[in-house]
This record gives sequence, C-alpha cells and structure tokens, in this order.
Amino acid sequence: METVESILQYYQNTNKEIPTDILLPKGETSHFNILESMNCLLTFPYMRRNYYKICLVDNSLVYQMGDRKIEIDGPCIVFSNPTLAYSLERKYECNRRKGYICLFNEDYLTGDLKAVLLKLNALYQDDVFPYIKLTNEEYEMFSLYFKGLRDEYTGSFEYRKEIIVNLLRLIIYLAIKIQLQHCPELKQQDFSDRLVRAFMKLLDGQFPVDSPKHSIHFKTPAEFADKLNVHVNHLNHSLKTGTGKSTTHLIQERIVTEAMDLLKNTDWSISEIGNSLGFEYPQHFSHFLKKHTGQNPSFYKKANILNISAINKFS
Repeated sequence: METVESILQYYQNTNKEIPTDILLPKGETSHFNILESMNCLLTFPYMRRNYYKICLVDNSLVYQMGDRKIEIDGPCIVFSNPTLAYSLERKYECNRRKGYICLFNEDYLTGDLKAVLLKLNALYQDDVFPYIKLTNEEYEMFSLYFKGLRDEYTGSFEYRKEIIVNLLRLIIYLAIKIQLQHCPELKQQDFSDRLVRAFMKLLDGQFPVDSPKHSIHFKTPAEFADKLNVHVNHLNHSLKTGTGKSTTHLIQERIVTEAMDLLKNTDWSISEIGNSLGFEYPQHFSHFLKKHTGQNPSFYKKANILNISAINKFS
C-alpha cells in the first residue's frame, strides 16, 4: 500500500511544534503554516504528502520523482501537492541563506488560490520536476514575500488570511512567470494540451491489466481529475476541446477495448475480468459491455472457447 504523509505526521517526523488546529478531531480543519530557519529544509523520504508545500531554499539537493533523479544546486523554489510522490535529499547541513517552508491543506484553499495552483501544476504535467531555479535577485525577492507571509501569519489582523492568500497567489504567479522566462518553449504549449497528454498517459498506463488479482485504479472522471489535481469540469472541457470526446467516453472506450482483449485472449473468468476493470459485481460488467457492444461478456468468452477448441483440433 502506498505511504502517504499527513500534515500531523510531517510535524511529528520533523520534531516541530504541532499547531493546535491539527490536533482537532480527525484533523479536519483548514490549516496553514510558514516556517523559517537556516535548517528548514530537511531530507524528505520518498512518498506522497496529502498537503501542499512550497519551499524556498538555497542549498544543494537531490530530487527524485519515480525512477528519475536530478541534482539542484543553488537558490530555487520547490512545489509539491497531494498528487506528487517525491523525495528531497539535502547535501548540506543548512541553507546558504535563510529558507522557508510554507504548507497548507486542501481545506485552506480558496477558489482563487485553487485556480492559480492549477495553472502552476499545468507546467509540470509532462514529468517535469516541479522546481524553479532562481537568480540571487529572484531569491531575495521571494524572501521578501515569504517574510510577508510570516509576518501576517504571526500577526492578529482581522483579514490576515486574505493577505496570506493573495501573497501566495503572487508567489505562484511570479514562479510561473519566471519559469516561462527560463523555458520560452513552454509559451508555445497550451496548458490544456499538456493536460490532455497527462490524462492519456494516466489512462493508458493502467493497461494492459496483467493479472486477475489486480484492478485498475482510476475509472471515473472524478478519480482522474483528483489524481491530476484539476477540477473535473476543467478536465472534461480540455479533453472535449483536444479530442472531441468527453472524459467519460474516453475512459469507457479504453475499458471496452481492454475487456474485449481479455475476453478473447485469456482464460480468466468473466468475474475476474470485470473485477480487474473496476466492476464490483459481474452483472455490472455485463450490463456495461452489452450497452457498448450489444453483446454480453459470455458471448465473447464463448467465441474464445470455440476458437481455442478449433485451434487444438487442428494442432
């Protein structure tokens, strides 16, 4: 089972003081925090976190995503979100300059902040490491904004959350601007196009199903949207624009193709095939396939058996 770190576990694992709101029942609360220290960036083991994190750091790091690693040396800003599994290994004991860690959970997001995070994540839909190298001047500029976040977080102004959210949006927009300046080729690529490619990669990556004991992880538009960290309506609009087909159509089309292949080319039972394709009950699988092909799974399974018999007869 995949290991996922919660915000509470982050504080426990880093031996930091646990904010009181995290200790509320089930931890179901809006949470934001910003930490500043010469030693704020620790080594983070490979796993997914169920919260958002923005790190401003001037250090030498080894960043791992999947089976790929990259070494970063010097000032940078690093982003992570609940869909991203990664590790960071720090090569020096402390930052060359004061660094910051900003972390917040899904409940903290306003609509505007969610929207700008979607734009940021669109830059990293092609397995690009989600960090941005900074010049010394850019690092000092971001340091001022992070200091502003810290000042507001520790202050008592009635509308401090509004200021914090707007500072976060400013930080993210500036990061997008700098990334596009560093990588001019990204300007020629439409964010929606990258989302379409990321969706198709995630969809195709589930197939072929190699064992009746395994089941696909993503079957509904909402599950795909959650994994891609976008709103389901945005995902559907992008796919409709880019492919002419809805999210549901593309998913069902791919499941039908895999179902036909398994029915015709394996000795798995209909129940096993249905379960491997995400159907809890065989009758749901039968209804689905008949709706899309006009025939029940048993029709194709019988044809497969007859074909095998014919082959054995003449072999």
